[in-house]
Amino acid sequence: MKYLRKSRTVAVLSILTVGLTLFLFTYSTKRIHNHNEDVSITKRSSDLASLNISTPILSAAIEHSRGGREALLVTLVNDAFLPFTLSWLCNTRDMGIHSQVLFITGDSESTQRIKQSWPEVGAVQIDGVHPGDQEYSRVGYVELMVRRSEILLQILEKNIPIFLFEVDCLWISNPLSNLKSYRNVDIVVNAVSQRTNVIAGGFLYLHPTEASKNLWRALTVQLNKLGMKIRNSPKNAKVSESDNDQVYLSNLVFSNYGGLRYKVLSNDDYADGNWYKLSKEKRMTLRKPYLINNNWVVGNAAKIKRAKEWGHWFLTENGECDGEKIQRVVKQGQVSGP
Repeated sequence: MKYLRKSRTVAVLSILTVGLTLFLFTYSTKRIHNHNEDVSITKRSSDLASLNISTPILSAAIEHSRGGREALLVTLVNDAFLPFTLSWLCNTRDMGIHSQVLFITGDSESTQRIKQSWPEVGAVQIDGVHPGDQEYSRVGYVELMVRRSEILLQILEKNIPIFLFEVDCLWISNPLSNLKSYRNVDIVVNAVSQRTNVIAGGFLYLHPTEASKNLWRALTVQLNKLGMKIRNSPKNAKVSESDNDQVYLSNLVFSNYGGLRYKVLSNDDYADGNWYKLSKEKRMTLRKPYLINNNWVVGNAAKIKRAKEWGHWFLTENGECDGEKIQRVVKQGQVSGP
């Protein structure tokens, strides 16, 4: 009997030993796998740091952020977005922000026109920006987002706060103070109406914290991989809507990547294109937002048409600012539309 009990004890200990060994092996393998992923992200991020982002962009970013003491309002535009750019500059001319604005452009004409008409703002031309309309989730559009992400990473690495915006947008009042007011967060992002767990890819405020830098490094790595995947595709070819900057960024933010702290802005304060589809009665029940993004409509021509119909276009036919509309929308806050 003693021999049997001893044998059973040995058998149990053997089973426990094997189980513990398997657990430790599995745990170690998982740690090694995760470590390798971290090393891969780190290595790719290190490679990204050496990307050839031109010195003029960084010099302009430092200048227009007052050495990183103020937020840099930055956006990427091509020739097709020059009319939006000029209208937006008229829209915001009295908001006291133009000295902090940097346009990264894809052609010399846009750069010269912006500098000539609005010498207070920054405009730097880069190569590799596709001209013409770039439709959402097409190869040309995605490649622009890859380029934008790379540039923003380089600016963020210089410890410059970034306010990323897009020019196809109505500004009713200056949102900068509101965006800066959210403390103890790394990034401020905007909700997308009718979609949960999705944030707008072209409107956000980045504090230059280690968490936000890690987030943007990971985003840029993902976008570069996507860029490599589609680089030989026609520029108007469709890209799956599960693969774009907005999806990648949303997943990273809502997973609290690297301990990221975030604030999601309400569509009541930062409206998107669905605002234009609401009934007049519904709009009257809402408080006046800081701005309205002119999205949820396809094509630049359709966006311009809608903006003009609603009185949200500030450029006259001869290329000058429409002072009457600026007064009505910005000074008086009248945005009710047609």
